[in-house]
Amino acid sequence: MFLASFASNVGRWMQFAALGVLGWQLTGSSAFLGQLIFAQLVPLGFLSLLGGSLADTVDRRLLLAATQAWQMGWTAVLAVLVIDDVIGPNTLTALVFVIGLGQGLFAPAFTSVLPLIAGEDNIQAAISLNSVQSNGARVVGPAVGGFLTSRFGFAEVFAFNAVTYVLIIAVLIGLSFPASTARPASFRQRILGGFDVVRRAPQVGRPITLMAVFALCCMPFIGQLPAIAEVNLGIDGRSTTYGWFYATFGLGALVGAAMVGTVLLRVDKPRLVRICLVGFAVALAALSAARSLTVAFPAVFAVAVFYLVMPTSLATRWQQHVDSSIRGRVAAMWVLSFGGMVPIANLIAGRIVEATSLDTVLLAGAVAAVVLAAIARLPGGPVVGERILVEPGPEV
Repeated sequence: MFLASFASNVGRWMQFAALGVLGWQLTGSSAFLGQLIFAQLVPLGFLSLLGGSLADTVDRRLLLAATQAWQMGWTAVLAVLVIDDVIGPNTLTALVFVIGLGQGLFAPAFTSVLPLIAGEDNIQAAISLNSVQSNGARVVGPAVGGFLTSRFGFAEVFAFNAVTYVLIIAVLIGLSFPASTARPASFRQRILGGFDVVRRAPQVGRPITLMAVFALCCMPFIGQLPAIAEVNLGIDGRSTTYGWFYATFGLGALVGAAMVGTVLLRVDKPRLVRICLVGFAVALAALSAARSLTVAFPAVFAVAVFYLVMPTSLATRWQQHVDSSIRGRVAAMWVLSFGGMVPIANLIAGRIVEATSLDTVLLAGAVAAVVLAAIARLPGGPVVGERILVEPGPEV
């Protein structure tokens, strides 16, 4: 699963980087880049609750394989349209949205099965290792994608991504997961139970809430990376240099994710989160001020390190406080915390950039991170399960 996920994520990050460049070349608009990110990620927001519910109640293997097949098919359609050079901004946005529907169901389900594969005692190691493969793909994907885009074109990148889905589908077919033990008493518990857990268990709710606020206020920079490269740094979006710029961000994310499961394994997570928020603020401000590659590459590397250490630490925090009976529904809340917030943030940020400047959005994100560092609190508590939903009472 680790190796197949890595291959699939390489393809996804190749496509993600290429989509930003294609969108910029079609429109030259920061607002459209925000719209494209919105279309890609908003399904994570409105489908994550359904995906989390299904992960707790149906055959997880079948669910994961079906959602990957959906994404594979529509990615192939995207590749064909780009070959003929007939795609326009509206069609591109629509296809990105349709592909994202599959990811909206897949993401919470995949998050919920990690402890089932690795074992409950290895949650932190499993989350860290999964972040390593995901962010290792951020290094390889954009670099390979930048090369293929400059050498061949966008269609080859999208076609390669479609092929990588075959690998993870093949692995999923050969795996078996324990049957779900959840028996929701009502439709509300089935779909909205995650909200109740977040509300009633601060040891689960606070990390997820912090991630949501961070995603809304601090993460619009991700969708604006093509604009940062071209406007602030003079990098051609179809050049290999842009691929390396994006890969440097991925390398920082890889280093950050690896650190959580190794050198930072025993570090107090609430303290680590606050340090990362401050470090992220400083690095993002430096990226905003950068006008040369000499400054920009170290800055984007540092941004990625702090940006990944914090969410990986927060994910470990809430995973350690839930059992398998409700993990899918809580995973849906985790996915919603960034999948729901990032598209909204990028949609708003794109408009703000066009009305003001890129630097305004980047510096606002840095200030927000400092404020969050000052007010963030992550309490401990017992592990919670299905009982929290069937026995209403005070906070646990």
